[in-house]
Amino acid sequence: MSGLWTPGSGEPPESSPPGDDFPDPNADFGGAGPEPSEPPPTPEELEAVRELHERLAATPVADVIVNHAIGIWQLALVHLGVVTPPDADGRRPRPDLASAGLAIDALAALVDGLTDRLGEGEEMLQDALRQVQMLFVEIADSQEP
Repeated sequence: MSGLWTPGSGEPPESSPPGDDFPDPNADFGGAGPEPSEPPPTPEELEAVRELHERLAATPVADVIVNHAIGIWQLALVHLGVVTPPDADGRRPRPDLASAGLAIDALAALVDGLTDRLGEGEEMLQDALRQVQMLFVEIADSQEP
């Protein structure tokens, strides 16, 4: 097998001995922690983070990815200027086709790259992708002189 291994692409490459896969939790990652002037987190804040992580770990990963993909779809619609309400003079925002295109490409990368792994949300995301791609073409065509 050549190329980059991903969890859905077959057998993983040979790995290091168990225990070498994770960074040292006590290592200094050059500023990854709180700034020296900031007080350390309180026990309540640490507990809130632990609870948040427990809820996140209990949520199916496919559901989290679908949720993020919906956010990317909404971002594309904002940059296409179709979901933002008109201003006081009734004008809609001018589409930003470059930004919308990037968001659409990101959505396509997720949907196409994770085919058959997104569970119940996959069909909905495929439909949303097709619709936003068609909308992009319609708007781009209408922008031409």
